[in-house]
Amino acid sequence: MLGGLEKGKPMKQPERIEIDLEAQASYVYYSDADVAETIDVLRDGAVAADLDAKGNVIGIELLGFESDVIECARGYAASHDLGFPPGLNGSFVA
Repeated sequence: MLGGLEKGKPMKQPERIEIDLEAQASYVYYSDADVAETIDVLRDGAVAADLDAKGNVIGIELLGFESDVIECARGYAASHDLGFPPGLNGSFVA
């Protein structure tokens, strides 16, 4: 294994992404499972992860498009063997 990822095994990619420019928020969906727990990944919920009952990541919520918020979410996704949308890069304008 390499950094938690089995060699040759592709990362799970997002099923869909929702972006709300007015609210400056986005949500990256990896599953439609029921949410059992939400954890703060970055200060005051700027990045939060929804987990199912087995602790699998269902989705990642980002409040803001600042580079530190996006990079935190990207790093969290990678640490859980999840792909992260490359187009989510902070260059959005409402």
